[in-house]
Amino acid sequence: MPYHHNHCQRLAIHIVVFAVLLFSTCGYSQDESNETQSSNITKFINEGEFVFNGKLRFWHANDEAARGSQAYTFGTNFGYLTKSYRGFRIYVEGESTIAITPDRYFDGVNGLTERTNVTDPETLELNQMHISYDDTLSSGTIMQFKVGRQAAIVEDERFIGRVSARQDDQTFDAIYAKLQNDQKGLLFEYAYMYQVNRLVAEEEDWRSDSHAFILGYYKNEMARVGLFAQLLDFQDDSPSKSNQTFGITIDRGVVPKDRMAFKYKTAFAYQSDYGDNTTAYDAFLINTELGLSLPKFGVISAGYELASSDDGVASYQFPLSTGQRLHRISDVFIDPPADGLHNPYFTLEFNNLFWGIGGFFGYHAYLSEEEGSLLGQELDLVLAKSIVPDLLRSEITYGSFFSDDDAYTDLHIISLDLIFEL
Repeated sequence: MPYHHNHCQRLAIHIVVFAVLLFSTCGYSQDESNETQSSNITKFINEGEFVFNGKLRFWHANDEAARGSQAYTFGTNFGYLTKSYRGFRIYVEGESTIAITPDRYFDGVNGLTERTNVTDPETLELNQMHISYDDTLSSGTIMQFKVGRQAAIVEDERFIGRVSARQDDQTFDAIYAKLQNDQKGLLFEYAYMYQVNRLVAEEEDWRSDSHAFILGYYKNEMARVGLFAQLLDFQDDSPSKSNQTFGITIDRGVVPKDRMAFKYKTAFAYQSDYGDNTTAYDAFLINTELGLSLPKFGVISAGYELASSDDGVASYQFPLSTGQRLHRISDVFIDPPADGLHNPYFTLEFNNLFWGIGGFFGYHAYLSEEEGSLLGQELDLVLAKSIVPDLLRSEITYGSFFSDDDAYTDLHIISLDLIFEL
């Protein structure tokens, strides 16, 4: 595949150029002897840390319009993070997904379209490879740069995310910069993304010419404010998903855990076509959520999200989103329909229900913005328990989408995950 070969070469060149420039401007010191620098570089490479996590997954899904799927997979992420040397670190991570039952589910690319879709394809790929530089300026400003393949998240996962609920992560070949001053409560983030490594294996990756910005003020913990912009152009790989978005988020910061406290968050965004998108449209997003944090229990929340439609031509889109950010297990409406989508919801997050079991329960209703009709409803439940602290935990996931609308079919999901972390 020439494109992927050429792209890997481009990725490596960007990392090398960035490393040379930063080492030449920030990393060299005449106060160090050659022997000392050699020793420091040896420590930089040899005294890093290995990273490993694995997920053994038993996922059953049944869409009434297709045969049921039994997707048994084992996914791993394995990497190495160097020791910091004058603020520099290098991280390399591989990713592998082995399908134990490859002929019993449709993974999005294997052609078994008669079965229910479970987006956990077999993969063996370079998941992350980046060089980063961190420093703290005399003003107290924290400065961070990162170049290469990374799990960049600008704003939050509702807009640009890793989609870590799946075996194959969504990562980005990107240039990332961050400035943060906690004393002044200021934050600036920027990412230029030149490839999206999607969760349906390398065959479905998108070339990109995209920018994402955020400017945040969080000095007041009762009202943290963020202004964001996303200029997403996926060129010929997915032109219909290209868009430009400008918005604002307001939320309460970290709530105290030792007493009852209210929390909230709200977002408004305007979106229109951009780049190679040939469909002209204008749409907006409204999301607001109110919650009550209860000590030693968890959080009760109620929310509402509207992804509006432009007279049925197109609706507000989330091409890089983590849908589970709103506790949606089914992913039926990961792409809102062209008629727009109303989504009132209720969630209950609990820390210790019994026997050390945590998790969440969620309910969603989905209504067409243009027609006002009920498209479907969803119930979600996740139960999680630590088996060996800091080493092994288990998760049981249940999701059920049910609908009386002829355009949608019922979908039921249940899975068991055993998650290893070293």
